[in-house]
Amino acid sequence: MISLKTFHYLFIALSILLTAYYGVFEFTRPSHPGPASNLLASVSFLVSAALAYYGMNVHKKFKQI
Repeated sequence: MISLKTFHYLFIALSILLTAYYGVFEFTRPSHPGPASNLLASVSFLVSAALAYYGMNVHKKFKQI
């Protein structure tokens, strides 16, 4: 059985990959031509960066536990 800690790391990593991929996808093949697609891609990259920051904080916290 997978531990809660491992599952959390896996879930954060997959979320980062998914949001980053969506950002790249919106830049390369826009779903809505024009500024809407660029806005969606930018928001996706910001969410990906926020998830990476969250992942680093979780890692620090799990080291203390």
